[in-house]
Amino acid sequence: MESTGWQGRDRRRFYRVDDRVALRYVRLSDEASLSGEMQDLSLRTRLADLDLALDEAMGRFAEQSPAGQTVADLLNRKLELALEAAGVGRQANSDPSLITRDISLSVGGFAFATDERIAVGENLLIDLLFYPERRTVRALARVVASEPAASGQLLRLDVARMGDADREILMGHIMRLQSERIRARSGPEDPPAES
Repeated sequence: MESTGWQGRDRRRFYRVDDRVALRYVRLSDEASLSGEMQDLSLRTRLADLDLALDEAMGRFAEQSPAGQTVADLLNRKLELALEAAGVGRQANSDPSLITRDISLSVGGFAFATDERIAVGENLLIDLLFYPERRTVRALARVVASEPAASGQLLRLDVARMGDADREILMGHIMRLQSERIRARSGPEDPPAES
């Protein structure tokens, strides 16, 4: 299942945090490239969903048969290598075109600066690599605003499509950042009183 974009007042229903991530975007200027990336996103989403289900099943299997789990883990790693060799399992964090950037994140959209002029209405394929988790998220997004900024153009994007597994990773990352910032503002906790 994919999320829909956020528009107007709906923007405020999503938590937004500022972060520094590794980011790659690809402009999808024609319907053929958009269609191809949609298929790739769909395949990647299905693989991620299978990985989640496999992790849950492996946890249950480990309780019943530790030796069986070892065999299953080895077979799963072998399959991942085969997929990677075929170009299907390629992770965004191995892509040399990732550039570290400041970004405003929410589940519904992103905002970041770029030195490239990109028009409102263009579709972008976005890969984000989060630190310190080193987990990646991929989304299809539409440019809803492009404004002049000190470092070129500030793009504001609505998420048009994102897989459930990617959405979970993004939400978890945002929640972790929010928790850390709340704790930092609260200051150190008082030590427990001695009796």
